[in-house]
Amino acid sequence: MAAVITNYEIHSELRGGHWVAWVSPTGANAPAGAVTLVGQTREEAEANASQWAKRITEDPKLVRP
Repeated sequence: MAAVITNYEIHSELRGGHWVAWVSPTGANAPAGAVTLVGQTREEAEANASQWAKRITEDPKLVRP
């Protein structure tokens, strides 16, 4: 599943007993800034990723090459 937020997409998948989500630039699959976010549910992981997307949209310096 991929949800679009501004210039980023949120991806998520089940890994073991938890969900992970990451934000990538639109059209890419690699995590922006190599950051993955964990949640007990898909919704929690994607909410954490959404907050990260908002932060890096407001301050692109948070994403290091």
